Amino acid sequence: MELTEEQQKKLQEKLKNLSPEQMQELIKQQCIFCKIISGEIPAKKVLETNNTIAFLDINPANPGHVIVVPKAHHQILPQIPDSEILDLFNSVKKIASAAFEAVDAKGVNILQNNGPAAGQEVPHVHVHVIPRFDEDNFSFTWEPKKLKEEQFDEIQKRILSKIPSSMEKIETALEEKGEVKPRLP
Repeated sequence: MELTEEQQKKLQEKLKNLSPEQMQELIKQQCIFCKIISGEIPAKKVLETNNTIAFLDINPANPGHVIVVPKAHHQILPQIPDSEILDLFNSVKKIASAAFEAVDAKGVNILQNNGPAAGQEVPHVHVHVIPRFDEDNFSFTWEPKKLKEEQFDEIQKRILSKIPSSMEKIETALEEKGEVKPRLP
């Protein structure tokens, strides 16, 4: 069913007036992974914990390709509370371990995309566990970017400024090497 131009305008106006909480609920209601979690859409589940669920990908990169998701709806990894992240990655670890034996994998890729620019197609945090085989012709390749030393330094500083406890530890180590001047109190 295609909407008329007038219907599209009305819908856009309604969406603009939604609160962030209402918008999040609307996104959750349309989320395919939330529908799998609720049982509305069937899936080949291979693991379920209090906070996570893992199921076979219906469009696998290789046999045994599993998707692991938190049960709570979070769009990107930084939104997941620390209290839930451990269970997510414990589930990923279990699935990765099982993949070696279950499908006789020679390796496993763990892939987690955040945001459309990174290739995230479903706006619900998920981790792909992809079994790898000799000569499976599946690869992650990219053209390396050439950065100058100053660019690396600037990027390092900017990232460190967003991670206070890590910044202090790394700055202390760099100061000890004589590579960074001590910060003033």
